[in-house]
Amino acid sequence: MARELWDAYDREENPLGFDLVRGEPLPEGVYHLVAEIYSVTPDGRVLTTRRDPNKNYGGSWEITGGSILKGETPVQGALRELREETGITARAEDLIPVYVDARPGIDGCASIYHCFVSPFDPAEQAIRLQEGETVEYRLLPFDEFRQFILTDVYVPEIAQRYLDHREALERTIRSCFQE
Repeated sequence: MARELWDAYDREENPLGFDLVRGEPLPEGVYHLVAEIYSVTPDGRVLTTRRDPNKNYGGSWEITGGSILKGETPVQGALRELREETGITARAEDLIPVYVDARPGIDGCASIYHCFVSPFDPAEQAIRLQEGETVEYRLLPFDEFRQFILTDVYVPEIAQRYLDHREALERTIRSCFQE
C-alpha cells in the first residue's frame, strides 16, 4: 500500500520544501493542510456523516474533510475529499471559503484547516459513502445541526473549530439557503 504524502508548511503556510508521511510525527513547528467542508442543501439542511468504527473517533459524527495530499491546493483537496467521502461532485467555484485556522494538533500532527461551505442539491446528486471512512449520513435542518455538532457524539475538535468560527460559518451556511 502506498504511503500518503503531504506537503510540509510552517504556521503561516509557507512551503518548507519537504514531504510528510501520514502516521509519522511531524517535526516541531511543521504543519500539514486539512480541508473541511460543510455541505448545505437549498432547503437549509447540513450533511453530517458517521465515521467508520475502525477509525480514530470511530462511530462519531463529523463534517466532510481530510488531509490535503502532496501537490494539491486546499480547493483541490476539498473537492477530492467531498467526492471520495460522499460522492458529491462540486466545482472549485462552488466552494465558499470560510476560514483558515492553524492548530498545534493532537499527537504531534499540527494542521492548518481550510474550511469551506459547499451548496449541493441531493435531488441532483446521490450521497455515496466511502467504505472504511463513513458508515451513515444525515441531512439535518440547520437549527438541528447547530445543536447536534455540540453533542458528545460529534468529533470534539470539529465542534471546537465550529464554535471558534461560529459567526462566519453560520452566516455563510445561511447564505446557501433558498428563501
